[in-house]
Amino acid sequence: MGPTEAPIMRTSGLCEKHVSERLLLTVKVVVFVKIAILFSLAINTRFVMDEFWHFTQPVYLFDGTFETIWPKKAVGYAVFYELSHLIGWDATSMLMVGRLMTACLAVAIVWCIYLCCRSLGAERVTALIAVALLLSFSNFIERGFRLRSEPLATLLGAMAVLVIVRYETDRAKTLLIAGLLSGFAFVTTQKSIYFNFALGTALTMDALFARSVSRAIKRGVLLVLGWIAAIAIYAVLLGGSSLLKVLEVLFLGPAELALNGGSYYEGLDAYIWQTLKRNSLQYGLVIFGLILTASRVFKCASRERIFFIFTVLLAVLVFFHNQTWPYVFVMALPFLAIYGADAFAYLTQRSDRWSYRVLGILIIITVLSTARNVQYLSHDNHAQLELIRNAEAVLDQDDTYFDGIGMIPSRRMEPRLWLDAQAVNNTKAQGKAAVLYDSLLRSEPKLVLLSYRTDNLGKVFNTVLETNYVFLSPNIMLPRETHHEISTDRIDRPLLFESIYSY
Repeated sequence: MGPTEAPIMRTSGLCEKHVSERLLLTVKVVVFVKIAILFSLAINTRFVMDEFWHFTQPVYLFDGTFETIWPKKAVGYAVFYELSHLIGWDATSMLMVGRLMTACLAVAIVWCIYLCCRSLGAERVTALIAVALLLSFSNFIERGFRLRSEPLATLLGAMAVLVIVRYETDRAKTLLIAGLLSGFAFVTTQKSIYFNFALGTALTMDALFARSVSRAIKRGVLLVLGWIAAIAIYAVLLGGSSLLKVLEVLFLGPAELALNGGSYYEGLDAYIWQTLKRNSLQYGLVIFGLILTASRVFKCASRERIFFIFTVLLAVLVFFHNQTWPYVFVMALPFLAIYGADAFAYLTQRSDRWSYRVLGILIIITVLSTARNVQYLSHDNHAQLELIRNAEAVLDQDDTYFDGIGMIPSRRMEPRLWLDAQAVNNTKAQGKAAVLYDSLLRSEPKLVLLSYRTDNLGKVFNTVLETNYVFLSPNIMLPRETHHEISTDRIDRPLLFESIYSY
């Protein structure tokens, strides 16, 4: 660090020599309690429909992977969840193992953020406060364990940034490893282009701040080379002779969804206001910390400037994404939390009075967020898991089922139709010409699970379904020729999923 450079992360105020061991112990306890809550929520919380669809993809992993995994996504996450399928002995155990593995990913993200904070010059207590703040964000602690691609991609993105800020930035090895990790994030989910773009831009802009075009070019080239290496490994291992097809789908497959996916839903901006409202104190501290850093960005060291530019760009991309579902914010919150901790450190420097005020804010955040976490435990998955156990018990190993969701990860769903809003509209428009209609007409699925998504298919499909299938229970239907005990009670069907605006 040169004589004119100063670290963004403050090392006074909340320095260990000025903070009692009692405070340090208290923050540690808060972190451990929050991690325990994270795992409790992972085990207990109701599944959302997207989780089932992501988690069931390993069933089709080497069966036309790049055409059948919706929506032609990168399948790195499916490789990861294959471990849960191998460990679990039935559908519900697979789901629980998957949730616990994803919760471990969230803890690994927390650890990466702690190391990033320390690498940026923060004292241990400040880094722990960053972790505590991250775990207090409702989106992170309630979504960080979800069976989706984002947690794995976020961990890989965080590791890439950690390599840059922890080791010598301009070493070829550092940049290549960071590029490799960024590439693996991309093949986990193409949404990781946000990490890739933000990190590449941050490295380039920092070099240009130093008025070194050659350094900017070198950084960009080495980062891209590492990124390309990850893409090549992915295409060779999973594509084989279909390598070119894999690359085509990897880059073009989700393009339509990325550009137009948000148009199939209304009111998604409500989730932005929801997270701001539920975490107003946390976001207030983050914004204050970002403003403080922005005012000193020309004086700071290279790694702090890179991290700052990366975080700002990533946050803008995430919060202005056209599909702002709650789990998307998980991609940006780990990096933003560091600036909330920096705000704490800055305010405690002002006076003892401000130190007490800031600690009071931390206590309020902890109490309010923990109270919400405890309330969220009532949002349980007991009915869902009971339904899955009952449905799986009816199916032989080679039997197929249909629900448009993928709730039974130990069995194959046929037809392989993901009933999101777009697919529901398209299937209804196709009517009797739809693949699903033909399948139900011939009673091909040996079991049908009902939810509001199947209900939304309309009269044509409900008619063929009720003509060829009968109720085993309010949510389960079997082919008429294989079951004769008819129950017509659909009014008391258990609520397995809530509307898209309630999670």
